This record gives sequence, structure tokens and C-alpha cells, in this order.
Amino acid sequence: MHEQAEHTEQASGSLTVETDLGPALLQVATAMEEHAEDEAEREATAALAVRHTLPAAEVAALTNRLLTRVEGLAVGIEYIPVCRRSDRGVGVLARWETLKAKGPAPDPLGNWSYMRDLAHLTRDMVRVLREHRAAERPKAFVGRPDRPHLTPGAP
Repeated sequence: MHEQAEHTEQASGSLTVETDLGPALLQVATAMEEHAEDEAEREATAALAVRHTLPAAEVAALTNRLLTRVEGLAVGIEYIPVCRRSDRGVGVLARWETLKAKGPAPDPLGNWSYMRDLAHLTRDMVRVLREHRAAERPKAFVGRPDRPHLTPGAP
């Protein structure tokens, strides 16, 4: 990572260095987002492995954790400009609004089914965010066997 440093002299005569932290902060933020997505995906996988015989208190605790994850992921998807948001991104936000409004069904498996719906939604939201990040990542070089590499802007 190439950082540009700018040296400036203050009125007191001491030398200060100004560094562009943009790339470094972006790298840290991306790592944090990826970690949160990995954790959300683990929670969703654990919820999908649960059978309907799990005690109600454990289903409620897992549902609360999934709700927290989905709310955070939804903020990330809403942050994507609408013009660059994929159809899947639009769909998961619509499903989230429906699940929020509807809540669990009043039948005996309502809470368990709601938890599973949240788990599926969590996995789909993680997929949307990862696909968006991959699409936005600048392309480096295209490798071709027995030929020179192409730069992204090459014809």
C-alpha cells in the first residue's frame, strides 16, 4: 500500500507529517465488515441446524441474535446506492420489511419458523453484501497463458 506523506512546518517551527489514511481506514473497515458477515453466517447456519424440539427460550435467544444481525446487514445493504443495488439486494430488503411487519405466526411452530426465515434472510443478505463488494473491487490484471497480462483498461 502506497501512502503519500506531506510534510508541513507549523508556525512554531516543528515539522509535522500528514498522511492520507483513506486506504488504511477502508482496509480496516472492510476487514471488520467481513468479520461481521462471517459471524452472521455462522449464526444463520447454527439456526438452520436446529430442530423444532429446541426449548422455546433457546429459540427466542437465537431469534434475538438473528434479528440483531439482520438489522445490521440491512443497514449495509441500504447504504448501497439504489442505482447500484442488485435485484437480490432489493428483494432481501423487501423480505426484511415483510418479516418485521408480520412477526412470528401464532401456530405452535411459529417462532421456530420465524427463526428459520431470519436465518435464510441473514445468509441472503451476507451474499448480497459480498457480491456487491466483489463487483466494486477494482480489477488488477487479466492473466492469459503464453501472452502478456492485460490491464483492466486495455482493449
